[in-house]
Amino acid sequence: MRAGASLDDGLTPLLYGIHAGLYARAGLDIELQPSSSGAALAQAVAGRTIDVAKSSLMALITAYAHGIKFKLIAGAALFSSDFPTTQLCALRDSAVKTALDLSGKTIAITALQSLETIAIDSLIDQRGGQSATVKFIEIPASTMLGALEQGRADAAAIPNPSLADAVATGRVRAFAAPYSGLGKHVLIGGWFCSEDYAKQNPDIVEKFAAATREAIFYTNAHHAETVPLLAAYAHLDPEVVKRMNRATNAATLDVTYIQPAIDAAVKYKLIDKGFAASELIAANL
Repeated sequence: MRAGASLDDGLTPLLYGIHAGLYARAGLDIELQPSSSGAALAQAVAGRTIDVAKSSLMALITAYAHGIKFKLIAGAALFSSDFPTTQLCALRDSAVKTALDLSGKTIAITALQSLETIAIDSLIDQRGGQSATVKFIEIPASTMLGALEQGRADAAAIPNPSLADAVATGRVRAFAAPYSGLGKHVLIGGWFCSEDYAKQNPDIVEKFAAATREAIFYTNAHHAETVPLLAAYAHLDPEVVKRMNRATNAATLDVTYIQPAIDAAVKYKLIDKGFAASELIAANL
């Protein structure tokens, strides 16, 4: 089974599942193909050069709204307001203290028209601000601290591991969890395949989903034990991995973790028409 994914903490369950033999016991031989491009992974799944891939939820929502019927088959990173892995940050002496202060400001994010943008828009409006007055700029997470210090951005939504590094400098402070604008728990990403692959290979899809769930249950409860695994594969400093809030991954594809993002995508005009979150999920899962 050919699986494509970016090298982040959402990949930890798959790495553990391979390392611990969970997929092998299910009769699956996983061939992992790293990629830094979600668009390239989506194209590869559509073109059948890989079977499954890990994607951001927003990419799947946008694709579905445009008639590309990808299907979620397993969860990946799940936002939890208790342990956020991405934080809105500002310089320590900045006048930006809360989401309300973001009206009229420039915010650095890793991707425009993303789950982050609609979550931040939602958070600002919920706090009584005006999201329509905000300007987003897209820059790599590793350069966000510099953008704040150079005045190119008033705030930045910084993900781990860059978040852990930035906070450790003492020059910035985190003041809000951006995804909280969509709820206490929000599915950030998931494993998906094409609709045709799900229909033609239901047994394989179910085995992959079951093994991934087993891996998620373990890795969610054993973050310390998976530090060397993630650090080695993603080429990260183990000390950075130890410092950062580790991702909680979604063991179930709960529609309540997905529907608010679809509804917000319509509200903030990223897609024209909404749909039921259940339509994104493969049958029998």
